[in-house]
Amino acid sequence: MTLWEISFRTQYDYPFITMSQRYQGLPISMWCLFGRELVQVPTVDERILESFQADIRKAGRCIEEWVEAQESRIFMLKCTCDSLDSPWNIWEPFEFVDAPPAVYKDGWGYFRVIGFDETKTRDLFKELNSRGPTELIRKRELTLSVLPSSVWVNSLFAELTEKQMSAVLKAHRYGYYTSPRQITTESIAKGSGLSRSTYEEHLRKAENRIMASLIPYMQLFSSGEKKPERMMEKGTPLDTAEAAHG
Repeated sequence: MTLWEISFRTQYDYPFITMSQRYQGLPISMWCLFGRELVQVPTVDERILESFQADIRKAGRCIEEWVEAQESRIFMLKCTCDSLDSPWNIWEPFEFVDAPPAVYKDGWGYFRVIGFDETKTRDLFKELNSRGPTELIRKRELTLSVLPSSVWVNSLFAELTEKQMSAVLKAHRYGYYTSPRQITTESIAKGSGLSRSTYEEHLRKAENRIMASLIPYMQLFSSGEKKPERMMEKGTPLDTAEAAHG
């Protein structure tokens, strides 16, 4: 048994596809997870962002927005699959699952899905073409060995409390995990209305739980097929020793 990865683009009456037509050249990315849709808009142009926010609020779905990085804006939405002709609703009956993110650009939706039955691709494309033009970009066969290293977000984050998740997200957002660090835990805590010890407790518990969840995947990956080690740079002790025995 094998997996099939299908990449395609489609164009039909779906708000995010049609919306992207108004923002030429701007790739809008979306992740759909656990009743939420996370949308990333790679621009800091406030005029564009205000227009985009007005577009998504027309459906009454935007529940939060924040700046995640200097180059983009993140919007969090309630899932729209129950009220819109969502692409996820189209491919699920054919037993495909998405490999996020979906990308909307210049009036097209770009998607990547994975399934076990390659023969269902034709039925999927027939359904998509009934809505609008659909084009295959790539179809390739994958071995089942790719599955063990796939990380499912529920297994990583289900044990975190809301306060712990908030602590990690704020630390990332304000540059705590950059090198060199751009902010201290004391500053983040002060901005959050918490004592430093309380904030650090939430952060450390979250980090410990995330690492505990990641270790099994790391062990699976480390025991699998490995790439050759990088050649050591000149001037390292090993290089010097080899030259001495030359």
